[in-house]
Amino acid sequence: MKHRFQSTARLVTGVVLLAMATVVLAGLALAGNGKGPSPAQYGYGPAGKAYGKAKITICHKGKTIRVAAPAWKAHQKHGDLPHACP
Repeated sequence: MKHRFQSTARLVTGVVLLAMATVVLAGLALAGNGKGPSPAQYGYGPAGKAYGKAKITICHKGKTIRVAAPAWKAHQKHGDLPHACP
């Protein structure tokens, strides 16, 4: 009888540990763990070696500013111009 109880206890312990490990791994997968695409990459494309290093001058809401080249696509969509403001 004692042997049966020990086997059952080991089985239950194993199942509980497996369930806990599954929950932890699922949580990490859902959280992305910082390795998935960032929100900026959805708008500007994937990061590369020169991501954001090349700057361009644009006219943004009446002010001349310099932005990273990958950001130009989003600025163009809301009417900014690809040169210095007058």
